[in-house]
Amino acid sequence: MTNAPLFLAIRYLKPTRSFISVITLISMLGVMLGVGVLVTVMSVFKGWQIEFRKLLMGFEPHVMVMKLNNGGEGGPQAPELTNWRAIRDKLAKHPAITAAVPVAESRRGGLLIEQEGALTGVSVFGLPTDKDNALAVKLRKHLKEGEFDLNDDNIILTDALAKEVGAKLGDTLVVHATETVQEQVRVILEKEDDEKRAEKLDDVTVLSKELKLVGLLRADTAGERGYVPMNIAQEFFNLEDDVSGINLELRDPEHAAELMESLYANGTLPPEWGWRTWDQEHALMLESVENQRILMYFMLLFIMIVAAICVMNTTITVTVKKRREIGILTALGTRAWQIIAIFVSQAVIVALIGVAGGIATGFGLLAVRNRFRDFVADVFDRDLFPQDIYFLSEIPAHTDMADLSLICGTAVLLCVLAGLVPSWFAARVDPAVALRD
Repeated sequence: MTNAPLFLAIRYLKPTRSFISVITLISMLGVMLGVGVLVTVMSVFKGWQIEFRKLLMGFEPHVMVMKLNNGGEGGPQAPELTNWRAIRDKLAKHPAITAAVPVAESRRGGLLIEQEGALTGVSVFGLPTDKDNALAVKLRKHLKEGEFDLNDDNIILTDALAKEVGAKLGDTLVVHATETVQEQVRVILEKEDDEKRAEKLDDVTVLSKELKLVGLLRADTAGERGYVPMNIAQEFFNLEDDVSGINLELRDPEHAAELMESLYANGTLPPEWGWRTWDQEHALMLESVENQRILMYFMLLFIMIVAAICVMNTTITVTVKKRREIGILTALGTRAWQIIAIFVSQAVIVALIGVAGGIATGFGLLAVRNRFRDFVADVFDRDLFPQDIYFLSEIPAHTDMADLSLICGTAVLLCVLAGLVPSWFAARVDPAVALRD
């Protein structure tokens, strides 16, 4: 009797020209659909998460360290980065840090690019002019046109930003510094009385320069930032010979926060210096991706619940149709747990076949995901994976074995629970009543 429940479960599942075979097939298709959709969607979300993190690490500084602002009565003051060279040299010697590059950026905004009478704001980094600095080497991989040359009065923008301002490679752009205006106005408002303010404000001048557009970066892989020579950025941002921070490139950027904590602990980084990591810079976006992935799990779980209900309906139908056989088995001395095992085994078989078909369906959909995206875009004029939102030109995919195991395990468990309830009621049938009916 050890194999009897499994034998009878398989026998009841054999295809026949009956209503039971139809609903059994529907149950299998329901499980297959649920698993297939989960495998496809979760793989795409996981792939996007991985590729997005790689994308950020491919153009963002792994860590930016900067001297903390000193607060006063007039609000935050500009940091005095008088010892940045000593800090840079000390950090560069750490074995976990591959490079330490000084960077100049605005504390109160970016620059304004004037083109055909219109002004467009842009965030920029000022980088050293040497071509082998680590950040320039990393960014050069995203170059679409021109060259990454910061030796003269040059500027490098993304292709999307250049299109927005109506500029093309080789154009000379008039760039205005908002930092100098804000600093002059702040000094006047702090030091002058009301009578002299108007006169002083009339003398406020805007620092402007003509910069040549020598390079275009891919906006979908290099972010939205522009780049100028260090000396120009220092002049634009009132830094004199200082910098706003030091960019650190790490051997293992995934553990950037742990490294910085250890640098504080051993005194390599002074306590008056702060830092931000690449994932902290884009924490909201990364958290949004993870939240969407978790939310998608719960939404798609309902598909699996519907599939489990189909399995329950199949089990209910079979137990009703086989009521007389159940009564005979009970009268012959079959135990209740063996009756339950028959129909639970049937639910497990349906689940396993459905899971196997769902995995095959999911991987099949993943194989044609980009062609399907192109087909939908051509027929319905609707992009399923817009590049300006997801920052990737193709739909990524990565199937995590832990996710796959969770999906398959959940599907089987739900089907077992769905088959267990009607099986338990079937095992309690009075054999005399069952035989009489």
